[in-house]
Amino acid sequence: MPPVQDLDLILDQVRSLLAHGQVEEAAATISALRPAEAADVVAALHPADGADVLEELEPQERADVVEELDPEIGAEVLIELDEDERTDVANRLDVESLSEFLDEMAPDDAADVLGDLSASKAKAALDGMDQPDEVRGLLEHDEESAGGLMIPHVVAFRQSMTVHQTIEFLRRAKPDEETSYYLFVTDDADRLIGVVSLRQLIVADPLTPLHEIMSEDVFAAEVGTDQEECARLLARYDLLALPIVDDDRKLVGVVTADDLIDVIEEEATEDIYHLANLDADEDVYDNIFRSSRRRLTWLFINLPTAVLAGWVVSRFTGTIQLVPILAAFVPIIAGQGGNAGIQTLTLIVRSLALGEITLRDSWRTLSREMAIGLVNGLIFGLCVGLLGMFWQGSPMIGVVVGGAMMLNLVGAAISGTVVPLGLRFLKVDPALASGVIVTTVTDVTGNFVLLALATLLLLTNT
Repeated sequence: MPPVQDLDLILDQVRSLLAHGQVEEAAATISALRPAEAADVVAALHPADGADVLEELEPQERADVVEELDPEIGAEVLIELDEDERTDVANRLDVESLSEFLDEMAPDDAADVLGDLSASKAKAALDGMDQPDEVRGLLEHDEESAGGLMIPHVVAFRQSMTVHQTIEFLRRAKPDEETSYYLFVTDDADRLIGVVSLRQLIVADPLTPLHEIMSEDVFAAEVGTDQEECARLLARYDLLALPIVDDDRKLVGVVTADDLIDVIEEEATEDIYHLANLDADEDVYDNIFRSSRRRLTWLFINLPTAVLAGWVVSRFTGTIQLVPILAAFVPIIAGQGGNAGIQTLTLIVRSLALGEITLRDSWRTLSREMAIGLVNGLIFGLCVGLLGMFWQGSPMIGVVVGGAMMLNLVGAAISGTVVPLGLRFLKVDPALASGVIVTTVTDVTGNFVLLALATLLLLTNT
């Protein structure tokens, strides 16, 4: 073991590298140490920084260092790891060590770790914990629901308690800071009826009962509420914590802002990836062949749609042979339609995700997007029409390509609105397949309208 001052120098070096964003170099410095020495350096870092460094190590090195950490510190670092790395470390730890880490975690975090393990490993680790009951209760809920996210041990107060009694209770109980943003007030049947802020408690007269200073306008979610809806409630009403109730409105837990910020990031990433037909678990450090395999699935799904667009063009080979310049406008009109469709689609998917629109708003939303599509279609139709007319010296070519552009942009607006709303009606994630469908519609519509108009207006007049 090197002298303490040597480890202090190494720690300063690692901190300096991290401050300059050189995470890989910091990891290389730690990797050169023995696991126990590396653990001392990681333990001295902020858990988030320690996790960043560990993620750059080889899987077995990462697990060896984590195993050397004190359980309290190791639990914090383990939670900060990305899900895949965290699960890998948990699988490599022996059951006894894993159970010690889990005992140091908040129940909701421990449930997250166990939820990603095999049933046998999770059961063994759970059985080895000193306090498994709260974690076991959370595992009964869907991990993406309020029940799966909540901290079950939340302090509640009877409405008849005075301010003085409440403050004295808080001093004795010393509740976890994560659950003490608000004081939740319940009736004699443990039903949530109000909330008191710490500020209200401090400035109120000590003999005032809680029911006189509490706010009855308290926002809560039921245990089965989807995590995305919980995040919306938190953001909409600027809350720091969201109380969770059962079907009888009895207070059973609380979800804190830090957990829901993670949910917002996770859901936003998932929607962005789905719109681009990427697997939600992929990142830039994934194995090349694993990433290739994940992307190939969607590329194969997209292939028939591209073939369909090509088939439409093949139906008008005679028209293209007589008017070859049309081939130059096929990608222009289809490409602009695709761009416009993705613009509308992205807006609608985001609005659905944030709860800004619902299925009841379908007609109003569709009318608005059609109007935008028509305005943009007229502008771009005019531009492309003038290009076609001056390029070929033919007003009829201008009418054909301009009309096709206008109709395709209107069609793009319709498909970009109807597809995600239709998928939401069918209870399918609108982000999952909308991109493929909308792109197919704009490609097929653009090609068909262009060549059909050409056939109708050009060839019938020759």
